[in-house]
Amino acid sequence: MVNRMPLTGHRSYHADGNGKTILVVDDEEFIRTLVRERLEIEGYSVEEAINGKDALAKMAAGRYSVLLTDIRMPEMDGITLLRESTSRFPDIAGIVMSAHSELDTAVAAIKIGACDYITKPFNFDVLLITIENAIRKKSLERELQDYQMNLEKKVKEQTDLINSMYVRSIDALIKALEAKDLYTRGHSQRVTIYTVAIGKAMHLQQEQIELLRQATVLHDLGKIGVREAVLNKPGRLTDEEFREVTLHPEVATRILQPIPFFRPLLPMILHHHERFDGRGYPAGLAGCDIPMESRIMAVADTFDAMTSTRAYRQALSLESANEEILRCSGTQFDPEIVPVFMGVQGRIEILGDIHDLIMPDARVDIIFARSG
Repeated sequence: MVNRMPLTGHRSYHADGNGKTILVVDDEEFIRTLVRERLEIEGYSVEEAINGKDALAKMAAGRYSVLLTDIRMPEMDGITLLRESTSRFPDIAGIVMSAHSELDTAVAAIKIGACDYITKPFNFDVLLITIENAIRKKSLERELQDYQMNLEKKVKEQTDLINSMYVRSIDALIKALEAKDLYTRGHSQRVTIYTVAIGKAMHLQQEQIELLRQATVLHDLGKIGVREAVLNKPGRLTDEEFREVTLHPEVATRILQPIPFFRPLLPMILHHHERFDGRGYPAGLAGCDIPMESRIMAVADTFDAMTSTRAYRQALSLESANEEILRCSGTQFDPEIVPVFMGVQGRIEILGDIHDLIMPDARVDIIFARSG
């Protein structure tokens, strides 16, 4: 409540013609008229409402700076009106007019959003100060909200810039890997398209599909740590060389770990060589303990590896690769994902490069009509 004090400065507050409009709500016409006439003398634009319902209708149709409302009214009381106004019209400053016997109710009004209250009978100088203070309070609240929104926007812009720099750094690593093993480039793109197709067919959430897309693009990043002689060896790998290759999921996660943008992808990348029967690497996870995205990648990754020519063998036919995928369903692969994959095999068309695929808004087109 504002204490009585000499009125200073209130006339100049609206002297610039800002058009501050007040809605006075009271079921007694005499009080509404008295308040309106006094406030209009001070330069305010004033409208009247006879109860809460009438006031809400007027607020929905116009713009007001202040809601000045009585508490006890028919149809809808002032507390209910204030609660609705605070929820639906948060920029309007609410002030409650109350009798001395209703002080507890007035204080309760403050808790649900009123800027202030004034007791009847009131002094008009005190009323004017109360209104001006309420307008200033709402103005400060808006300034604070604008500041917070601008700050959040700037933080997001900086975060996006940093993430873009991270992505381009990883893109440089991917290009370095491609220089060591030209097979990797086409492989990552094709596996990405397959995994996205599977994810959509499984009706995964769009956010989950985007993460799956990004993880698949990066799933072989760790091969940057594998010697070129091993990657392109035409014959059978020794145990030591095979061990070197199997470390690539862990190498990838170590590369990406310091970058917050990529952290949600790490479990998917780390476990994309796990087997459904628990005989995979690096952790020997089995069944549903393997991330769903990793189980999807495992099918697509293996299929594309089999249907691509490698240094040590020629590509398998589509029919032979499918037979192998079906044979390993339930052992190497999730038996629920295999039939989904069989249903989405198609001719692939991809628009964009590896960097485009990493970013969340990348455009990927899938055409379901693969030729043999």
